[in-house]
Amino acid sequence: MDIENSEIKTEKSLGTPINIREMRLSDLKSLHSMYDSLPDEDKRFFHPGFLGYKSISFYWLLFQPILVLSSFKSIRRLLLVLSPIVFLPLVAINKKGMVVGFAYLKINRRLRNGCLHSSLGIVVEKSSRGIGLGSELMERLLELARKEKICEIYLTVHSDNIKAIRLYKKHGFQEVGEILDWWKGKPFLSKVMKKVVGKD
Repeated sequence: MDIENSEIKTEKSLGTPINIREMRLSDLKSLHSMYDSLPDEDKRFFHPGFLGYKSISFYWLLFQPILVLSSFKSIRRLLLVLSPIVFLPLVAINKKGMVVGFAYLKINRRLRNGCLHSSLGIVVEKSSRGIGLGSELMERLLELARKEKICEIYLTVHSDNIKAIRLYKKHGFQEVGEILDWWKGKPFLSKVMKKVVGKD
């Protein structure tokens, strides 16, 4: 399926199709606003450090140019050669043009065999949950990973985020370890999960 033209239908409160596509520069303001609108509990589960106008920090400022440049396919090709970090960002857009979901692969390094290693993150705003949007975003990410020759994907997920763990396992991720994640000065046990792309 063409990621640029992928839609899912919902009869939930939105009442409209949701378009899933690669992020564009024009989506950035809506993306940050969507993240700011999330309740704290959601941010505890998903806090990449580069989203939201209420979360501006040195790390946030450092990643904005990379996120912006990664939204241009032609520049992204160049970044894959020059930069140690590149984003492959997807957004879910409602009929009003607002971002209601965000998913990304963050390429961290190139492996010895030439394949790429990345991390992954997914978030869906509250009113758009329960319609399979998270699963659709995951499927598009995995499609994008195969297209971009990404071989390994890692993620971390809080151990009490049962729905997310179920989603990741459904799509072939396996638990490979545990780490402590920190949110607002408090430690939370997180699972490290891994998927080897192409071995479904």
